[in-house]
Amino acid sequence: MFTDRTYGPFSVSNVSETLAEELLLLAHDIRGKCRIVPTAMDCGVTGALLSELGLAGHVTVEDSVLVATGDRPAGDPILDELLAGIVASSRTPREWVTRLRGSGLTERLLTRMVQDGRVEVDHHRNYGLFAETWYPVRDIVALWEAHQRVVVAATAPVAPDERTPALGALAEAAGLGKVLFATSGDWRALCERVREATAGDWAAEAVRRTIGAERRSASV
Repeated sequence: MFTDRTYGPFSVSNVSETLAEELLLLAHDIRGKCRIVPTAMDCGVTGALLSELGLAGHVTVEDSVLVATGDRPAGDPILDELLAGIVASSRTPREWVTRLRGSGLTERLLTRMVQDGRVEVDHHRNYGLFAETWYPVRDIVALWEAHQRVVVAATAPVAPDERTPALGALAEAAGLGKVLFATSGDWRALCERVREATAGDWAAEAVRRTIGAERRSASV
């Protein structure tokens, strides 16, 4: 998806946004603070990258295992690395999400988004004591477009394309449903609608199950 945007003091031209990058825009509030915990963010990003490969026809699920469908590159260095790993190793989507959380994929994507001018870096100190890195969104148009697509995924009878329900499913699975649907009605009902409409989305399901397992483990 390529766009050419100009708004206020900022402009972003010829930017190709992956599902993972759209998810990262949605996950940060206006100050740049991440709305979900790091583990959920990492799982969401990994799931979004896997979903991107699936939508482009590079991978598919066979007998519960994620397999490559050919040897053509994805054309994105991060996606190509992930694709090479899938070629070399047999794992389920959930095993890939579990394996790659905390591997630095989120940070690599955010660094690229900073370089592209879509977000900026704010080295924030919480009450002057605890240092945190926040990523205020500069590409407001891309954020608005991604948010609208997630709402469409939850409210439209028929999605306009494959990427819209995929993004909605990933956002809900990562735990962003409440903040994204807060102004669109009953957010719980909308989350349920997204889950029902995207029941066959293996990437979102892998994210949801991995985060759920992490939460259960943390509560023991």
